[in-house]
Parts: sequence; C-alpha cells; structure tokens
Amino acid sequence: MYNPQLDTFLKVADSGSFLKAAEQLYISSPAVIQQINLLEARCGVTLFERTHRGVKLTPAGRIFYQDVKAVIRLCEDSLSRVKAAAGISNNTIRIGTSLLFKCRLLPKLCAEAGKRLPELSFELPPLEGPITKGNDFSDLGKSYDLLEGIYCTISWKGLCSFLELSRTPVCCAVSPGHRLAKAKKLTLQELGGECLVMPVANVSEELDAFRREITEKHPAIQIIDSHYYGLDTFTLCELNPYVLITQPVYSDIHPSLVTIPLENDYTLPYGIIYSNNPAPAVKKFLEIVQDLKESLPV
Repeated sequence: MYNPQLDTFLKVADSGSFLKAAEQLYISSPAVIQQINLLEARCGVTLFERTHRGVKLTPAGRIFYQDVKAVIRLCEDSLSRVKAAAGISNNTIRIGTSLLFKCRLLPKLCAEAGKRLPELSFELPPLEGPITKGNDFSDLGKSYDLLEGIYCTISWKGLCSFLELSRTPVCCAVSPGHRLAKAKKLTLQELGGECLVMPVANVSEELDAFRREITEKHPAIQIIDSHYYGLDTFTLCELNPYVLITQPVYSDIHPSLVTIPLENDYTLPYGIIYSNNPAPAVKKFLEIVQDLKESLPV
C-alpha cells in the first residue's frame, strides 16, 4: 500500500548502517544503497549523512522518518477498517521473525492451535526495526503480534507481555580454532584469562547476576560488553579468540561457532512475546499454548 523503499529507509535509520539494514532485509548492501539513493532523488533532499562510522539522519531525514512511520500506521489502520467494512473477521496472527527471533516452537504450536480453532491463520511479516536495539515495541500488536525468543527481564519490562515456555541455560560459544573448542563442558575457573563477550548490564536480571559472580569471584576473566547480538557479534567471536556468552537455542544461528555447556545455575526465560493489549485471536492462541506447555521440549 506504500512504496517499499520506505521500509528500507526505516531499516537504515534504525540500524544506522547500510550493511546492518541489508542483513535484516536479506538483500545486498549495494541494493539498499541504491534504494536510498532513488528515494532521496525522488524526494529531492538528502535524508542521510554518510560517514565512515555509518549513517545518520539529516534534519530533513528526521522529519521524514516521523512522517513515514505515520504513513505506514495510516495504511495499516486503513486496511483494518476496509477488512472490517467488508465483514472479514480478523483471525490472522502475524508472527515476527528475525535472526534472534527464530520460530522453533511456534510451528508445532500453530499446527495444534489450527486443529482446535480452524478459523485461525498465521502470517510471517518482515520486522520493521531491530527489536533488541533500543526498540520500544511500538510495532508489537500493529505490524506483528508475536515473537518467539529469549525475554529480557529488565530492559523489556512493561514494554510487552511474555508467556514463558521453557528456560534456556547460559553457555559458551567459541571458534573451532579456540583452545577450548574441544571441551565437553566448562567451568568459570577454566575461563580465567579469557575475554567474554556478553550483553551489557541492565538487560537481564539473570545475566546481571552472572556478571556479578564473574567480577566478584573470577577477576581474571575480562568482560567485553555487547550492546547488540547479531551477525557482527558472531563474526567478531569467530575471528578473535573470544568466548561468547550465549544459549543453546542460539546454536542454530551461529553454526560456525562451537557451543559448549557451562557449569552454572543461570537460565533465561524463553517463550512468546506479545503486546500488552493482544487482539482477541492472539488471546485465543495463547490460551491454547498454555494447555500445550507441558508437552513442549525443554
């Protein structure tokens, strides 16, 4: 209903990088740059300042950014009203997916829900912004209804609702050439002298407690803060002798790294993230999921 170049514009603006926007859109960087160049030519203004550190919005670009968000919301609201006027019942649930929000449990859950409520249908729309990079979840319930993934118990509190399905333990991942790559299991003592890449503080209560144990009891371990987990994070740990703090559920998104269990008592909540004001169809689906929780793999 609107020029798809606007989606690309938002991706670049939110990520501050043509490369990162390309990764999220699953297209090449030159293709992203070409779309932005065409959009700027069509508007007759420069929307981004290009630097060797990335890109940022110009004053005109910042105004355009707010207007684009408004246009997209208007298009979505208009489509909803048109469907309602046509008597089309909205029983469609939109599932957001990205690198860190893969559907591992949802396919089975959707299939089971479809048996109980055949009127439900499911879509996979592309996400408009990097969810874990300062996103306020303003699109949750609008552009998409559900996410599957690990829940950040501090930084996302109050911004969204969460249905826990399982707990996933804190573990390590290293490059195949790392000295620890052949280990079957590791302890924090064995990580002495290593550089650990992990999320910054105040993202997760569990990871903050894990961080405190390292700083208080294992000062020989150096922590490298990562503000965002993405392809660049995994590549960094593949090219350097770093130890990535991760979870077993993420082993399928960084197959070039070796995932190793770590002896500790910390686990993170894994499940379904949804709007604080879910649509009726989403509520029905979540009720079914509650009944199916006991049969899910841990």
